[in-house]
Amino acid sequence: MNTSLKFSLSAFCLLIGQVIFSQTPLQVVTKTIEKTFPYKNGNEVNIEGEKAEILVETWNRNEVKVLVELVSKHPDRKIAEADLAKMKYTNEQHGDKLYFRNYVSKDAQKPTSDLKAIYTITLPADCPVYLKNNFGLTNVSNLTNALRIQSEFSKINLDNLRGQIGINTRFGDIEGNRIDGLVSINARRSDITLHEIKGNWNINAQYGVLKFFTNPSPELLTMNIDAEKSDVYFFDPKPNFYGYSLTAHYGNISVPNDLKFNFLENTDQLKKAIFSSKIGSSNISIKISFGDITIRNP
Repeated sequence: MNTSLKFSLSAFCLLIGQVIFSQTPLQVVTKTIEKTFPYKNGNEVNIEGEKAEILVETWNRNEVKVLVELVSKHPDRKIAEADLAKMKYTNEQHGDKLYFRNYVSKDAQKPTSDLKAIYTITLPADCPVYLKNNFGLTNVSNLTNALRIQSEFSKINLDNLRGQIGINTRFGDIEGNRIDGLVSINARRSDITLHEIKGNWNINAQYGVLKFFTNPSPELLTMNIDAEKSDVYFFDPKPNFYGYSLTAHYGNISVPNDLKFNFLENTDQLKKAIFSSKIGSSNISIKISFGDITIRNP
């Protein structure tokens, strides 16, 4: 048998094996844990997820309820069951702080199943939340006090939040709607898309696309953006409502023709432009290196 025929037969057998494996139905094994804690002012919820889908929502009860579903998927049910046992979950209370955590036991052999934890946490709107999640998905809505997120390889969805908000993310996009407060974001290799924002914002980003869709509002007080190797887009029906200070190193600045920006510098290496609004007092400051700034109507 010649070499080319051997190669063809080997490739064919490999392909058939992959098809057969892909057609093998996955066995799904789950374990559900539910617990409710009394809540009082001063309590804080801490969540630490690994390969987790985390949903944080609110209600009007003075209770914190956590519902966790641990999921294991594998073509072999026995393997799925054995690997599920390697996924650990703990809930503890130390003083005013509640801790919810899932992890894979380090003492066990590395799982071959697809493991996941699904959290649904329901709590009062004024409960502070600290959340850490890697290789998963985070959804948070309707909080009014404080939120801190530390995230890697996890998308973050935020809706209707107020208060002090701090986010650190790597390789995880952020999408947010109706956020108002003192907000700080540090993002690396993550896109950011925000709608209807208010308050004071400080954003530091590297390697991403940042898009802001706003409406003219005196409640958007300040926005400071410092970005590297990123593009920034600011969309508003009335962009003249804001004052701007724009700086682009090795990038471009694009603004509406009817806004009379004053370009203090306009070279290939450096562009600086400012605009003072006659109808609003909010200020937008954007500094970027190796990227473009675009201000325009949506």
